[in-house]
Amino acid sequence: MKRIHIIRHAKSSWADEGMRDFDRPLNDRGERDAPAMAKRLLGRIGKVDLIVASPAKRTTLTSSFFCDAFNYSKDNVKFIPTIYEAPLQALIEAVNSLPDSANEVIFIGHNYGVSHLVQYLTDENVDMPTCAIASIELDIEQWSWVTRLSGRLVEYDYPKKEM
Repeated sequence: MKRIHIIRHAKSSWADEGMRDFDRPLNDRGERDAPAMAKRLLGRIGKVDLIVASPAKRTTLTSSFFCDAFNYSKDNVKFIPTIYEAPLQALIEAVNSLPDSANEVIFIGHNYGVSHLVQYLTDENVDMPTCAIASIELDIEQWSWVTRLSGRLVEYDYPKKEM
């Protein structure tokens, strides 16, 4: 059994309209939501084997809050360039290439890709607002076995959800 926690990055800043999209940092809400969501996920799963993320600034910063919550070394985050603004096929390839030694994975990316990935894996059409988490169980032994509808959505959380 493997689980992947697909996360859309926290809310980013548009304060500098001339800034490249790739370089946008988190805004105040993102800085508040990311640590809160990381703690909520930690309370549900307890540990993580691997954190992967897009190398964009907003996903890098989001991942750092999850690293802090899970006591996971920021040096061990696997940044995958093809996750940034990726079409669904690139996201599937990223998942298929995850190391089989990792059973509990946090995957931080961008919309609309993360929404499409959740739907591809589970056939669930969930809205992925910033810092939303879709936790998916996969009854597989190897990440290369992940295919359409191979997962089951077991938890869906987002910052404004009533707890």
